Amino acid sequence: MELDEIKLQIKNFFEEEFPNPEANLTFDTPILDEWFVDSFGIVNTTLFLEKKFGIEVCRADINAENFQSIHTLARYVSNQLIQGD
Repeated sequence: MELDEIKLQIKNFFEEEFPNPEANLTFDTPILDEWFVDSFGIVNTTLFLEKKFGIEVCRADINAENFQSIHTLARYVSNQLIQGD
């Protein structure tokens, strides 16, 4: 799966699950700071990634680096998909 497709699917998930009509969500929006995803949101996002992309997200990978933006999440998913092949 292409990185751009992964980014679009993650962006759609955030817009549906965590609506914020006052903010403009881009692929580089800091999701922990500006989109206000909390710990419950991180759990929901992790479950979404596992179900949607068929990957297993390790606890050690649930960190600020991977959850910085949609772009960093998509890059993480892409790497997991490559490793799973």
